[in-house]
This record gives sequence, structure tokens and C-alpha cells, in this order.
Amino acid sequence: MCHCCNEARPDPASYRFFAEGCLHCAARRIQYIQRRLNLAPDDKRNRCRSALADAMALGLPEQEIRALAKQPEWQLQQPAMDAQPASLPVPRKRGR
Repeated sequence: MCHCCNEARPDPASYRFFAEGCLHCAARRIQYIQRRLNLAPDDKRNRCRSALADAMALGLPEQEIRALAKQPEWQLQQPAMDAQPASLPVPRKRGR
């Protein structure tokens, strides 16, 4: 679980820290630039391109970042679920 995504969970729109190497943080950084910074359109575009290039330099996939950044909800990595695999039998009680 990404610590930045976890700490941003209460209010992702105003959380200004982004972990390098996290797909969701890369998308949220672009969302933050587009939605929260009061910049001229050219400056926004250049900062978004720079943020995307930085993420891609770390090996993150461009198309996935772009797709996540376009979504209306703020991007956060989902916590891992501690689910029991369905293939394991449920223990049964024996006796009375």
C-alpha cells in the first residue's frame, strides 16, 4: 500500500504529496495540476507533460496514467483485501 495514497484518503483533493513509482500518485499529481493549480493553460499543459514524463522515466505505463487522470474521482490506491481464497473449505463444528 502506498503511504501517500493512504494518507491522502481523507481529502485527496488537497493532499499535495505524491510517491514516486506509484501509478495512482502519478495520476493524482496530474489531476492536482489540472484541477487545483491556478495556472495559464500553457503552463498547466507543460507541468502535466513534465509530471507524465517523470512518471514514465520511473517505468510507469503512460496509457494507464492518462486513463486514471481522466477519471472524475481522485485517484488513490485501494487497500489490499484480506480475503480468504474461495477454494479453502470452511471449518465445520463437530459434536454438539
